Amino acid sequence: MPRKTPSSLPPSFRLSEMALSLWVPQAIYAAAALGIPDELATGAKYSDELARAIGAHPGATHRLLCALALLELCTETANGGFELTPLGECLRSDSPDSVRSWVLLMGGKGVWKAWGNLVDCVRTGEHAWKLEGTDVFDAMRADPEEAEIFNQAMLELTKRAAGAVADAYDFSGLREIVDVGGGYGTLVAEILAAHPRMHGVVFDLPHARDGAERLLEEKQLAGRAKFVAGDFFDAVPAGADAYLLKSVIHDWDDERSLAILRNCRAAMLENARLLLIEPLAPERVGSSPFDGIIVGSDLNMLVNTGGRERTEAEYRELLEAAGLRVARILATP
Repeated sequence: MPRKTPSSLPPSFRLSEMALSLWVPQAIYAAAALGIPDELATGAKYSDELARAIGAHPGATHRLLCALALLELCTETANGGFELTPLGECLRSDSPDSVRSWVLLMGGKGVWKAWGNLVDCVRTGEHAWKLEGTDVFDAMRADPEEAEIFNQAMLELTKRAAGAVADAYDFSGLREIVDVGGGYGTLVAEILAAHPRMHGVVFDLPHARDGAERLLEEKQLAGRAKFVAGDFFDAVPAGADAYLLKSVIHDWDDERSLAILRNCRAAMLENARLLLIEPLAPERVGSSPFDGIIVGSDLNMLVNTGGRERTEAEYRELLEAAGLRVARILATP
């Protein structure tokens, strides 16, 4: 990240730099959108050489590369070329640790434009899309390209959490699991890989079908897992041993979260269980090294979905209102 501003500088200067830091996410987004990391994957390149490869202005490309070097996504070599750093490797489309789609989602026109309405969101308590008479998920349904970016972004983030979830919870003895709002099925695939006798269902809107079926086929799980299309505000597949909700409830306000949870409760057999996979917001900011991520995500939910990050007490209250109880809370790495 950029060199930290010395605390000895005047507060007005430090605050001005904070305001100017809007360049950071957009520089990262531009690098991903232009395909710069993919072009640098084969080795260092001069800025004019790179500009020709990506079809961009040489001078402007050089200026962007200097910004990326300050962000430690690339370095400038002794002879004036630019090469990727390990951090920059995560923006390559073919990297196993890629977060390229997440960057494209966060820096893209929809999310970026929505953040410009934060003042009105705070004044009204409504998300930016609702203020414009729509909904972010409805907008994605109407735009297959945006839906693909969203689902790929969720795949990237879930890939990092899936192994931790599979290790933290004892899934042995379960016959079938349903991942509600499961996108492309990354979480189900990880769990099924560790439990060869288990079957799984990926439940999501129709736009996730092709990606989910492709991933399940790639993981050789097509015989044990299937995609079911549907809307969790209407109903979810009944009769499974366990239901997973990862990064779903934080997208919605209490009323709509209750609708999802109650539909899960209605589908559950007597001995079924629900696994709610979410970060816990701190009761008091400043108590955890992850507070910055959680607070930032909470504001992103306010602006883009109308949801929120919740504390343990808030989740307990929500779950109890849906006819569920918290059996235990498991931490993951």
